[in-house]
Amino acid sequence: MHLVVLINADKTSVLDIVNEIEKIPAVLEVFPTFGRFDIVAFFSVNNLSEVKSLLNKISSLKGVIRMEELLEI
Repeated sequence: MHLVVLINADKTSVLDIVNEIEKIPAVLEVFPTFGRFDIVAFFSVNNLSEVKSLLNKISSLKGVIRMEELLEI
């Protein structure tokens, strides 16, 4: 299963957040963007429990304001 996380972040924290997400083993790709969201992250997940854990970890990062998630069905 694939998970896409779209993140709005404090502008001064974007690169720090990207660097922290890169350390997560399930991450496939993460990069800063211009537009409605500041960061896009792609993950490979095995189950909904893993999704919940990832989202909790990302939302707790300093500078994360808001997230939207897209889960492959």
